[in-house]
Amino acid sequence: MEEREGIKLCRLVDDHGPHDIAAVGERIAAEAAEARDRLTERERDVFQRFLTGELGDHLSSQVLAASALVAALNTTLATVRTSHGLGVTLDWSLADGVEADVKAAVDLLRSPSGLRTREQSEQLREVLQRRIEDARRADPAAGYAAHLRTALDYRDWFTFTPWVVNDAAPGSRRKLSGRTGLSQGEQRVLSYLVLFAAAAAHFTGLADTAPQAPRLILLDDAFAKVDEPTHARLGRILVDLDLDFVLTSERLIGNWPDVPSLHIYECLRDPHVRGVATLHYTWNGRQRRLVSV
Repeated sequence: MEEREGIKLCRLVDDHGPHDIAAVGERIAAEAAEARDRLTERERDVFQRFLTGELGDHLSSQVLAASALVAALNTTLATVRTSHGLGVTLDWSLADGVEADVKAAVDLLRSPSGLRTREQSEQLREVLQRRIEDARRADPAAGYAAHLRTALDYRDWFTFTPWVVNDAAPGSRRKLSGRTGLSQGEQRVLSYLVLFAAAAAHFTGLADTAPQAPRLILLDDAFAKVDEPTHARLGRILVDLDLDFVLTSERLIGNWPDVPSLHIYECLRDPHVRGVATLHYTWNGRQRRLVSV
């Protein structure tokens, strides 16, 4: 430190001699910026490998697994028809209006990373990177995890559509809706099929994270306004989809040959006596047996 005309001047001394503090500050800032750039470049390299590696493989496996699940559900649904030969099939496809980047990503994700060329892997990285950057620009205040969820949640890219099919007109189909022109009973049967398929898909999706979760559905006044022969077919599809079920009804007996095991409780009530009496039966696919009290 030296003093000139009452002003004290401070200098920093290193191996190269004394330097003004302002110059040293600029040099430190430049070196820090350079170090940050080097770190950012390493992070970018790691992230790019992650996009086309672990994350890309995960997205690819999810898309392929979802496609396989829908195909398996449709195979099961094809075995159930109404008395007029009507059935339902599910379509899982890209939603209308999705961005070109999403279409490109899905085409690439349908192939595992081991089967993609270097050019395809680079294209996938660029597509996913652009989606993440778009999410960051749309909501800069959100954290990086939120940006990843917004950009890479493949479930938002697709939509489910239930279609009514008719054995009498192969190849033709129409969307299942309130304006499909079906009888009330037919609408109920086809709606049950969609409900069962959705439940099965949900529980299958939980299998990895919660294998102990019961595959259970509850139906009150089950199969109302559905013809009796179809009851057995609906019961069989519950079994085929590996769903456990609790049904309440005033008219179901439950002795369906394609259901291998069932507990049946018949509730009896006398309006002049308090309480409800129950008869407990078991069904083994062949016989219904009264369980002694």
